[in-house]
Amino acid sequence: MSDGVVNLVTLHYAEITQQNQHNIEIFLVNFSSLKLPFLSKRPAHTLLFITEVKTFRVDVDKAGIRMGNAETIVAACPSPAKLAECFNTVAANSSPLGRKVWLLYIGLPITLLSIPSMQVEGVDEATLIQALKFELEGLTGQSSLDTQLAYHLLSNKDEMSSYWVSQINQLFFEDVQKAIKKAGSTLAGLIPPAALPMSLENPERQDWLRMECWPNQLVALKNHPVDGFDIRLFSLDSRHWQTELDLWLAEQSEVTYTETLYNNQIELLPATTFNQHLRDLESTAFWLQAWASVLVKKDPSVVPVLRYQSKLNKDLLLMASGGSVALLVCLSHLVWNLHQANDFKVKFTDLQQVETTLTGMRKTLNDDQAKREKLKEKIGKLKVDSETFPRLIKGLQHRPAQLLEALAKGRPKNLLVESIAVDKDEVKITGISLDATSANELSNYLEKNLSMLGWSVIAPTKNNLDLFADGGPWDFEIKLLDLGVEGFNKKPQE
Repeated sequence: MSDGVVNLVTLHYAEITQQNQHNIEIFLVNFSSLKLPFLSKRPAHTLLFITEVKTFRVDVDKAGIRMGNAETIVAACPSPAKLAECFNTVAANSSPLGRKVWLLYIGLPITLLSIPSMQVEGVDEATLIQALKFELEGLTGQSSLDTQLAYHLLSNKDEMSSYWVSQINQLFFEDVQKAIKKAGSTLAGLIPPAALPMSLENPERQDWLRMECWPNQLVALKNHPVDGFDIRLFSLDSRHWQTELDLWLAEQSEVTYTETLYNNQIELLPATTFNQHLRDLESTAFWLQAWASVLVKKDPSVVPVLRYQSKLNKDLLLMASGGSVALLVCLSHLVWNLHQANDFKVKFTDLQQVETTLTGMRKTLNDDQAKREKLKEKIGKLKVDSETFPRLIKGLQHRPAQLLEALAKGRPKNLLVESIAVDKDEVKITGISLDATSANELSNYLEKNLSMLGWSVIAPTKNNLDLFADGGPWDFEIKLLDLGVEGFNKKPQE
């Protein structure tokens, strides 16, 4: 082939190649401008807030940032049994859901359980879940064999572990999980909408308190940088829930920032710094955005999230752990009760010893008090005696002369004193009187005038001598009894 023919072929091939490249570029430009549904960007997460009358939807990316506008879908769920049916309605009446779907169902209550720490210390997660189901069965009456349960440890204080628990019927949970899987998504978790563990107004705030109104239940939450996160539940069916709430609020340390979240349940609550009502789409979307920032984190969740567990694990758990866990819980209760009984016995013995000590101390105190009273009485007596002694000494010095003076002045004319004798503590005055009354008159005079000298005058004894025709004379004896110091404390007789 000549050089001219080769050049013509090469030139023709180059023209064809350039034309094909131009056609490809035009095709790519036109194709890229097409908006096909299967090429639209799918959200990483979809949050569905399901209520008794409608459902709210918010989509977020992997960082928890909202994508697009929030939606309200007419899909009601009056009971947990209708969750799968409600989700199917949502999936059929909205754009494709995110790869992961979070369900916040208003009919899913939360429960707080307290279990002795020694019962669950060191046990594996499966055993712990069975123990929590066993405790929850006593509260709800729902069999622990047909429930799906999630938990979060709130605190471990005073030998008691407090858990935040949520549960749902196993069949209802499996139905909604299958419905989500059929829609091309994965159930990331089913949670109750109550108790968002962060501040609504400022997620960075660490010290806050919030009250949330939900159907038949008031949830009170508190977060403190030192004390951590805490929850209290108040049943709105109770007539005393407001009093109980006031008592709980009074027990809390001073909180500078408070919040209130209202749903369709409006109650009279104490005033707070920030209030939010889930009355419209925008406020609900704001609240769901806050939930998304908590749920999409890679760190372990701080809320009890109900997640799907493989069938194999559940069967193995039911077959291998059911009876043993129940037995373990019973044995744990027994060990705990024995521990408590021994502890009470030791404390009772200590209290008995304390009571014995207190009894001895009370007896000693009473004895000391009695001794004190006796000493006080003696001191009083000595004080009185000290005041009496000068008068006593003076009285003893003048007593014989005053006795003679009293006999001289008080002796009736018909009476003769024959003798004055001292016999131990007595002074005997004897004599004769012509009548029967003169001795009495002398006795009365002596009683009146000698009472301040420590003598007690005893009534005279008389003896009729019958020497006269009309009787008489009479001999008599008057005794003066020495009263000692006490006798000088007497007041004179008028």
